Amino acid sequence: MGRKSVPMAWAGVTLVGVIVVILVVSWQLFPRLTAAQTLVDDLTPAFTPDRVIGDRAGIQMVSVATNSADSIMYPDDAAGEMPKLVGSIAQRSGRSEADVQAMLRKDFPHITALLNSNLTGVSGELPKLVHYLGTVLYLTPDQVQHMLQTDYPKIYQVIVSLPKLTSGWKAVPGTENLTRFDGTPVHTMPQLRDYLSEELIAPVERQQGNFRPLGVRGGVGFLAPLLLVLGLVVIAFGTLMVVVTWRSVPRNPLRFAWVVVPVVGAAVVALVLGLNLFPRLIGGQTLLNDTRSAFAASRVEGDRAGIEYVSVFVDALGPAVLPDGGVTTEYPALLDHLAHSVGIPTEDVRALVHLDFPATATLLDAVPFSAATAEIPKLSDFLASTWNVTPDQMRATLRVDYPKISQLITNLPPLTDGFAAAPGAEKLTRFDGSPARSVPQIRDYFRFDVIPALVRQQKNYVIVDTNWPPLTVFAPLLTAVGVLVVVYGFLLGFLTRRQLRRQCEGPGPSARAPDVPVPVGVG
Repeated sequence: MGRKSVPMAWAGVTLVGVIVVILVVSWQLFPRLTAAQTLVDDLTPAFTPDRVIGDRAGIQMVSVATNSADSIMYPDDAAGEMPKLVGSIAQRSGRSEADVQAMLRKDFPHITALLNSNLTGVSGELPKLVHYLGTVLYLTPDQVQHMLQTDYPKIYQVIVSLPKLTSGWKAVPGTENLTRFDGTPVHTMPQLRDYLSEELIAPVERQQGNFRPLGVRGGVGFLAPLLLVLGLVVIAFGTLMVVVTWRSVPRNPLRFAWVVVPVVGAAVVALVLGLNLFPRLIGGQTLLNDTRSAFAASRVEGDRAGIEYVSVFVDALGPAVLPDGGVTTEYPALLDHLAHSVGIPTEDVRALVHLDFPATATLLDAVPFSAATAEIPKLSDFLASTWNVTPDQMRATLRVDYPKISQLITNLPPLTDGFAAAPGAEKLTRFDGSPARSVPQIRDYFRFDVIPALVRQQKNYVIVDTNWPPLTVFAPLLTAVGVLVVVYGFLLGFLTRRQLRRQCEGPGPSARAPDVPVPVGVG
């Protein structure tokens, strides 16, 4: 048995290699770690510090936009509270309600118009307005559409998008199966805003520190081929040494072959420590645990539906926010065109629009919304002086007695002030490096970069997350294997040296024949 101890020890090396190969195959490390590497490569751009900060800035703009639109979505929102506010001003100032309304329209025309608007009413009037344009201009519906697309593209954008916005406000298309992580439904736009903020952006913020290390120092995809090659090499080397040492340990340099074994073990341990696999893979498993719910197929599909609806939102109201371009310039131009075609003054056309399409005309009187924002401080001061209270007390009164009015005047300023350059998005860029500072650019960043990456990687995420073992097993396992191989290598060296000593000593002295008496001749 002693003569066979060295080859048997080398057979143990071969067995280690076989075990490594079996683990690589049975644990499906190739598809799993390949999927992990693909996921990391595809999502790495979304986890840079500037983009994570920009994500929060973007969702903040979505939030203030949602709150602003929500306050004027239906007739009983801010517009429903305005008669009560007008009555209170009239009572406190001793004026008639008609005088108060006229004063508000004169002194605060844009914010007053916006507070009296309701978006669902506008959506209901738009088909009639398009028909009216065709009648007045003697155009077919297709010709009206072509004219608007060509000459008034922002108005056309609003006409197409606003009905989609209002019809989906309480039932966002594509979110029928979308829920929060706790199971509560996500169907309305305010619910969608909260979901995007707390269930999509928040995990990215929490896990950015765990995600980014996965993409450095070679990533994680190399582990499967490395382990497979290591296992095959160990099998080949161990088998070769079993054959070589079967009869005797060679005295040539192969007698030092055992040194390779502890060196390989030490290399494995050095690899684990040098690549920081302990913190990286522990962080990776923490990331999987925290984002598992976000990568459920129904939620990823809900994300895609949600960003499409956000896009409709931006298209519907974006052209009315700022004075440069958009509805602000196209609406007067359209009125002038109608007046010229009909042969009446522009103001008469404007009056006809107010008469036949009051909801639309009221909203258009509020354009640009930035002008309404500029009037809010003056309106607040006027209300505070009328109530004879401080501005802070007036804001508290509005929150309690006129919640939708308070909601609009609180959220509209950050919307209009940040529409062209969102605070916190100064360094935000698309994946191709182009800037993403304005609300439409941020919308495109999520719509064409972030959400598609989530959709692409959902299946890879499932492959990484659902296969056993968890990522936390790999670093301790590799370390344990490396240490055991080192110990086993030195044991192999000990056995090799002992076997060589026995070979050098040779077999023991052979037994001599017993002494025999020499016969003596007879003289």
